[in-house]
Amino acid sequence: MYLKCFRAMFSAVRLFLKSPRVLLMLLLVWAALLTAVYLFASTREATISQLLLTLILTIAAPALFFVLQAVSVTYADDRPVVQVRQIAIDCLKLIVVSLPVIGFTLVVIHGLNKVHSHLTLATTLRYLLIAVVAPMLAIQLWIVTTNSGLRASIRKLRVVLSRTFAPQSMFVYACGFVIFAVIPFLLLQIGFPIEHPWIELSVLLLRLVASALLILLGWVTTVGAITILNRTDSSQTSL
Repeated sequence: MYLKCFRAMFSAVRLFLKSPRVLLMLLLVWAALLTAVYLFASTREATISQLLLTLILTIAAPALFFVLQAVSVTYADDRPVVQVRQIAIDCLKLIVVSLPVIGFTLVVIHGLNKVHSHLTLATTLRYLLIAVVAPMLAIQLWIVTTNSGLRASIRKLRVVLSRTFAPQSMFVYACGFVIFAVIPFLLLQIGFPIEHPWIELSVLLLRLVASALLILLGWVTTVGAITILNRTDSSQTSL
């Protein structure tokens, strides 16, 4: 199993770096997404122009997020990802299929917030749901929806659930989590004193850029590796 997972991860990284168009598209989308999130967080709702900007960013940030996910699934599935129309269609599909996951997550979190007797257990379950269960379930739904359509995601819900918690999917996600979450967090949190302000600023910018690139690389290749594993399993099952 481990060898199969490592092969899938290596293939995902290779495909990610193989196509300059895909790489450029992902970098541009990721940069636009980060910019939209930053502007949304820093814009004050005081004037009409700022309210309009906030409204635009409220629409743009989720749209860019799902563009990123659509490309992450498609690039590893041996299909062209530069067709704007197809990307737009895939984004709409991913938004629709993600709504139940978001709703379920919010309902469970709301229920866990009302638990006061076992705070440690409730907090642990809350973090597991947000950081592991919901993303892994969403990835599987994105893969099935992109490849087979919305109806297939409903018909194959049992398969989606079984693949979500399959050992190989969990192992790939755990490896990717180290790259797109743990290492960037440590890179931003762990610092050391520097006497020269310009050097300190340069190091800070370097850490921010490295963290952003690691998040992009780790997440995209994780989704790509799981896509490759699903395709391999489907082809073996059909045989």
